[in-house]
Amino acid sequence: MEASDSERTLSLRAWLHAERSKPKLADNSRTPRGMGQEAKQMRIVRPVALVATCLLVLSSSFASIAADDPQEVPLWPDESPVLQDGIRVLAKEEWAITHPTLLVYSPQLTTKSPAILIFPGGGYKALAIGAKSTIGRNGSDVCRWLTDSGITCVLVKYRVPNTGCNWNKEAKRHDTPDVPMALQDAQRAISLVRFNAAGYGIDPERIGVMGFSAGGNLAVLASTAFHSRSYDPFDEADQVSSRPDFAIPVYPGHLTMEHKNKVPKALAAQELNTDIVISKDVPPTLLIHAKDDLVDPVHYSVVYERELKNAGVDVDLIVYETGGHAFGVRKQGKDTDRWPDDALLWLRKIKIL
Repeated sequence: MEASDSERTLSLRAWLHAERSKPKLADNSRTPRGMGQEAKQMRIVRPVALVATCLLVLSSSFASIAADDPQEVPLWPDESPVLQDGIRVLAKEEWAITHPTLLVYSPQLTTKSPAILIFPGGGYKALAIGAKSTIGRNGSDVCRWLTDSGITCVLVKYRVPNTGCNWNKEAKRHDTPDVPMALQDAQRAISLVRFNAAGYGIDPERIGVMGFSAGGNLAVLASTAFHSRSYDPFDEADQVSSRPDFAIPVYPGHLTMEHKNKVPKALAAQELNTDIVISKDVPPTLLIHAKDDLVDPVHYSVVYERELKNAGVDVDLIVYETGGHAFGVRKQGKDTDRWPDDALLWLRKIKIL
């Protein structure tokens, strides 16, 4: 007899409680590469440039990265039609990111490590990776947590603004762009990381995605839309699968028909956004949400979890009583402070760690 949703939730909570209660082993945490002058006071993570496949000039840049000078590497070659089309579309947008890039943060010990691509939030209007970001400037805090756990962390600086479902404050409605540039960047990033996995000691079969808020939405799209690439393949990297091996959307937004402006809103809130195409091939997914999130309410994740379960996908949803929105990885004395540890336990459960 199939277990009910409440029974599954209790089962997951019981499993997490049992895992948390296990005696901790000696601390063998890995110190990230890239110690600069601030290393006297704290450990920092250094981004290591990702090998791009199309430009020979990039290959030489990887070998000459200064330990205290993180480099960003273009996601697309300059001659790529996808890049050039985006530059034209975003030309009049103030503060636009027109040239998406990758930052790769590597653990010190890499022997076919898993990798997680990070999609920051920002409502598809900007990227929340400034000094006050709860995932750290350029994702340094979330990537420090992952590299300390032996996971390669890839921060994806995808194109904005208005490159995914977003709120149009003038028209007071949600807009969906004709060309999903953020999804194009996400799919390209997954394929490019997998294509270059051997050079970075990454296991190509343990590459996942994690996103926060709008970035959580992007993680959902990337983990459901892999059957069809959102752009014409450009090079060898685009021949490699863009399907992530697991997904961790954290307080994801834009998941219901509310974001297609459907009314009545109460009904729309219980229907999955039609941008998200569910199949049994969606990878194992862990949803993280706070019950008191007033920006992206918890029912977004509840609806998505329901549809994944109906398709037979391996999915878990952890709802914390307190934490609000945009808690990232910084401790704030709320229930959500536990989520990074719970996520690592889940990764062990699905045999990624």
